[in-house]
Amino acid sequence: MSTRFATLAVFALIAAAATGLALVSTRRPSLITLPALLARVTESRACRLVLALVWAWLGWHLFARGSGAFE
Repeated sequence: MSTRFATLAVFALIAAAATGLALVSTRRPSLITLPALLARVTESRACRLVLALVWAWLGWHLFARGSGAFE
């Protein structure tokens, strides 16, 4: 297994977990929704910085470098 495949697999799992949370929270309103979770996470300046760095890393490795991930 290559590191590229492992990275894409981890991001696919994160996306699946976010989708699952969104679906479950519509059926059980007592659970936190995805927008509420993001609002709570982004209250902290450190978390906003980490999210921005992860977003920049993902954009660079998947889109800017032309890694062929979406071909």
